[in-house]
Amino acid sequence: MARILLISVALVALCACGGKDKQEKAPPPPPVEILVVREEPVIPRYEFVGRVEATDEYQVRPRVQGYIESRNFKEGDTVEKGQLLFEIDPRPFIAELDNQRATLEQSQASLRVAERNFRRGRRLVATGAISQVQMDELKGTFEETGSQVDANRAKVQSAELDLSYTKIYAPLTGRIGRTGFTVGSLVGPNSDPLTTIVKMDPIYVLFEVPEEQLFAVQMDTQRRQREGLNPTRLDVRIELPDGNYYPSQGKIVFIDNQIDPNTGSVAVRALFSNPDKLLVQGQFARVSIRVFAGNEALRPLVPQSAVMEDMQGRYVFVLGKKNIAEKRYLTLGQREGELWAVTRGIAAGESVIVNGLQRVVADKPVTPQNTPRNPYDVEASPVPPAERADTPSAPQNNAETPVEGKLPVDSGEMSPEKPDYPGAEDDYK
Repeated sequence: MARILLISVALVALCACGGKDKQEKAPPPPPVEILVVREEPVIPRYEFVGRVEATDEYQVRPRVQGYIESRNFKEGDTVEKGQLLFEIDPRPFIAELDNQRATLEQSQASLRVAERNFRRGRRLVATGAISQVQMDELKGTFEETGSQVDANRAKVQSAELDLSYTKIYAPLTGRIGRTGFTVGSLVGPNSDPLTTIVKMDPIYVLFEVPEEQLFAVQMDTQRRQREGLNPTRLDVRIELPDGNYYPSQGKIVFIDNQIDPNTGSVAVRALFSNPDKLLVQGQFARVSIRVFAGNEALRPLVPQSAVMEDMQGRYVFVLGKKNIAEKRYLTLGQREGELWAVTRGIAAGESVIVNGLQRVVADKPVTPQNTPRNPYDVEASPVPPAERADTPSAPQNNAETPVEGKLPVDSGEMSPEKPDYPGAEDDYK
């Protein structure tokens, strides 16, 4: 019995020692993936929401009243300038023209008689065969008949013009819209437009810029002129719904001369070539304007997936000494594809944790390993090749680093709209 008791005590003591060792053994630092931050030139980019507008729009209206005899187009097709669109029944206008021509011939015959009487009267009045009063009557009849001929000739021209209006031609090349009129419909000058033609190449995109940004445009333009700085160059693009850029570069061609009191903004218009008719009047378009000043500012870039947010702002975990995870708050600039430009809070060469963030605790060690994917090798944004080629690699004479918050417009400047994500105000302070 004593032996059994001794064995039990030994087993209990052994289990107690094993549990103590298990409790004292700490878990290993969690594995995470890190990325060494790189610093690259950041070209200021500003975005506005606009609407596509045709450079020319024509409402097809009949100039005479009549019944449509033929329709010579397919709705939605591209029509050429001078193409026959509608034909109105010409028979009433042909009859009217014949009537006016007959009236003209009648008045011309009367004019010939009046002219002969007038010439004969001049000889007779010289011999005293007729009185001067009779001569005056002959002269008045001749002049009156001549005026009647002129009036009838004008009526003939008007009838010819009305007849020509029975054929309605396209005044410009463009895409024709739908029509609510068919063959046999009665139309006239007071009826609704038969259809609409819009010129789609080139095409406008209209967007608005806040008035405080317009003021910054004017002030910065004057400053650059005083200091003899080279004008900035703009790359105006349209971002398509799939995230890619429209292949053709635009040009700002118009800035309105007044501010809309309802919105506090000024209208700006950009012109784009549209040979493939991808841009359609009325559609919304996101206008992206990148500003090249010759010496683009260098900014550290961090992946957006590595950025987190709490009540104090946005932050990342930076790998510190002895593999300690440091919580670092950032001041962020613009987005560059899947990267985010940093204006304050981190420097190039530091390592930021990009994966395994859910296992990271601030001021605790981690087990770092390099991430297999390098976002710096991927294009930061879908910028057209021509734009990348223009990005300066070294400072140029008489050039200036762009000032964030201002956007030049063809030797002028506009500042950007701030993004609408949470905390945007903090990012742009």
